Amino acid sequence: MTPPSAAPAPTGPTPAATAPGAPPAPGLPADGPDPGGPARTRRRRPRPPHPATALRAAAALAAGFLLYLAFPPVGAWPLAPVAVAGLTLLVRGRRLRGAYGLAVLFGLGFFLPLLRFVDYVGLDALIVLAAGEAAILAIVGPATTLALRLKPRYAWAAVGCVWIGQEALRGREPFGGFPWGRLAFSQPHSPYTPLAAVAGAPTLTFAVAATGALLALTLTTLAATGRAALTRHLGVPGSAPADQPPAARPTGRLIALGALLPVVGILALAVAGLAVPLPTGAQDGTLRVAAIQGGVHEPGGYDALGQRLQVTSNHVDQTLKLAAQVGAGNIPAPGLVVWPENSSDVDPFLNPDAANLLNEAAQAVGTDVLVGAVLDGPGRGHVRNAGLLWTPTGFSGEMYVKHRPVPFAEYLPGRSVLQKLIKRFADEMPNDFVHGTGPAVLPAAHTVIGDVICFEVAYDGNVRASVDQGARLLVVQTNNASFGRKGESQQQLAMTRIRAVEHGRATIQVSTSGQSAIINPDGTVLAQTGLYEPGILSAALPLRTARTLADRVGAIPEAVATALGAAAIIAGIATGRRRPRPATTTGPRHTGPDHDGTPRDASPARHDARGPQADPRTGHRPDGRGQERNGVDAHRVVVCVPTYNERENLTRTARRLREANPTVDLLVIDDNSPDGTGQIADELAREDPQIHVLNRAGKSGLGSAYVAGFSWALRHGYDVVVEMDADGSHQPEELPRLLARLATADLVIGSRWVPGGKVRNWPRSRLILSRGANLYVRAALGIPMRDATAGYRAYRADVLRARDLNQIQSQGYCFQVDLAWTAWRQGFQVAEVPITFVERERGASKMSRSIIVEAFWRTALWAVASGRRGPGTLRPTPPPPVKVPSPTPEPALVTPTAPAPQVTKATPTGGAAVPTTANGASPNGATTVDAPVQQTATGDS
Repeated sequence: MTPPSAAPAPTGPTPAATAPGAPPAPGLPADGPDPGGPARTRRRRPRPPHPATALRAAAALAAGFLLYLAFPPVGAWPLAPVAVAGLTLLVRGRRLRGAYGLAVLFGLGFFLPLLRFVDYVGLDALIVLAAGEAAILAIVGPATTLALRLKPRYAWAAVGCVWIGQEALRGREPFGGFPWGRLAFSQPHSPYTPLAAVAGAPTLTFAVAATGALLALTLTTLAATGRAALTRHLGVPGSAPADQPPAARPTGRLIALGALLPVVGILALAVAGLAVPLPTGAQDGTLRVAAIQGGVHEPGGYDALGQRLQVTSNHVDQTLKLAAQVGAGNIPAPGLVVWPENSSDVDPFLNPDAANLLNEAAQAVGTDVLVGAVLDGPGRGHVRNAGLLWTPTGFSGEMYVKHRPVPFAEYLPGRSVLQKLIKRFADEMPNDFVHGTGPAVLPAAHTVIGDVICFEVAYDGNVRASVDQGARLLVVQTNNASFGRKGESQQQLAMTRIRAVEHGRATIQVSTSGQSAIINPDGTVLAQTGLYEPGILSAALPLRTARTLADRVGAIPEAVATALGAAAIIAGIATGRRRPRPATTTGPRHTGPDHDGTPRDASPARHDARGPQADPRTGHRPDGRGQERNGVDAHRVVVCVPTYNERENLTRTARRLREANPTVDLLVIDDNSPDGTGQIADELAREDPQIHVLNRAGKSGLGSAYVAGFSWALRHGYDVVVEMDADGSHQPEELPRLLARLATADLVIGSRWVPGGKVRNWPRSRLILSRGANLYVRAALGIPMRDATAGYRAYRADVLRARDLNQIQSQGYCFQVDLAWTAWRQGFQVAEVPITFVERERGASKMSRSIIVEAFWRTALWAVASGRRGPGTLRPTPPPPVKVPSPTPEPALVTPTAPAPQVTKATPTGGAAVPTTANGASPNGATTVDAPVQQTATGDS
């Protein structure tokens, strides 16, 4: 948007306040700039953190590390709800920004050790990945703070929902998401594990997070009641009111009851998990499967797979051993042999040696072999991560290409830019893996198997898709060779066990280096190998066709829980604790000095020169004019009316305003309307010396227009600045009502939604939008206004001077919310008076979807950033006052060689016209050009 400093000069007469010898405008120093220059400020030394702050930070890191210990390879799963309880207690009752900071530390304490297997790429990669994941996980900090503002009976469930919402976001954004480290994946063999069959991994997350919230609730209840009982028992003075009956005082029974209820909730979650049946019987026969772990050259690092064809040769050797054991009768003949991801590290379609090795293995066992291969193409610089079905006679034609390659590991987002910034990408990641689009299942061994490659097991949708497409058996092909002995393979095995339970399918995880395992549909491990050692696993597995409840409901539970978490956040904002507001009277909020140095409440004579004063008892003036009329005549008022394509409405609106309020000035801010609205405004200005015009160069948005108008009004010494639409929706005859209310307020809003307010001719959709928007704003920001989006309002000049107009970025009706909310928070008195809003009869509304979206996300951002704090106790009186931006020339939006058409504007005296060019430049150097911003808006919603 255009900064207010570029506000153009008006086309009407110059107000008297700017004449030579006039007193300086309010808010500006009377004696000019300080000749001594700016005062030197003393640089403050950074203070060490407060001990309590440092202790909370250490506790957050420790809680995050506890959550890491709940995951494999340690696998102490009960620590997961304990860690959530620790974070819940840390953020309870804190400001939202502080809660986010603590949650970031919690996330770092969790992800740095959990993802340490990434450090083979470089320590910088580990830090960036852990910090990025921690920043997203940290959303649960302020979200938990808000959820805990609800009643305890709802708060524990709300905490569970916000954890689900955070994981849903982290599993999808950015770059497709990275769901590693979900709470669910810490529970492969806990009482909660069967819940995965009910509604998938999100149910496990809910159970863990809700248990943590219930633990926190138990501890807070014990602390509160126990402390009260102990102080009373020790006879501490004031521990209990003297008039409080003994039955109402904290006792051991109350303590036990307060702790018992959350414990009952925890037990109920565990019992619910244990009560879920997990059938394992075969429904479509059985299939004996052999999994081959061939081993790798080195235990970790870039060179773990060794030279070309070495890892393929290792898997051929183990398959030949399997064939020998089958021939000796030690192992039953398998119906399917599975190899891991990258077990053929050379494209067998392009390399005859690789194809011969696969033929040799398949012919030795005499059955199909599922091979993980890296295939070249399509096109230069692209490769595919595929599962191939290889038969004793060669490739069967069945192939699955990995649907979800890992960003920054298998493909490089923004490669053209990142390769220039980080040179090693060109050598370490010369090719990008393409995304597969085919079916997620393969027909093999007279059945259907679901193929999942490596990290895809962490994504709910990928595994569910294979079951939905008819998979009777699941295979997870993975290559963990580069990650070393740092937990990645064990963490992946935990996920695979949960997927077996979730979908009721026997599952094989097969790895080049371990851990490979064969898993029953109930999640129990039938056999597994060690890390970095060759191995052969064989078992007869049930083929199942039934779909679990989790398969049937899909992603619906996650979406519902996320929506409930968002609702809990909004409810927490709406019912949040408010700072006590100071008692107010019918007068202004403060008694401090005004900007001219005179105490505001002690200066009743400051308006004496403007005419007879009203009787304070009756509200009538000696000249017989009423109180509302007195509000108009007692101030220098300018009405700012932004226009864009309003030629059908402007003339009528201007005439109504001038007839109803003869002493009020009008400022039209036109954004170079194609329909000639600006020319109509110029004609009105030539006819009426109290009409002024700002001709701007293009569409710059409602907010930018009002900022330009406000800046002009403040420079020209107006006492009151009014917003009003040009389309006739705001009634000029009601302006005295707004101005009269300024006797006891600083900002007056013409409201449609207070008693007496009316709306005419609006469609139901606009009524619902406006009502809903105002309810959302009121709940999110805590402002006591029923119509914060209204565009008919009157400001005392002090309100606008207290705001740095250059920093306003809001547009649309979000601009109205911005100024009203800021004024309220700064301690100004905001009032609402009823008006009648009439939908325009001519022209088109500028309301758009982008305006609604902007208002929604900006309001949410303000709510989180402010912590929903209430207004200040005193109106700001900044020394020195905020400077009103002065106009500065802007470049013309026409080519220098083009002839400049003339535009006629009224002179300061209302006499002869002054010629100006199309770029707004006048002979005295003023300009009327604002840089265009492609956004338009309407003032009301």
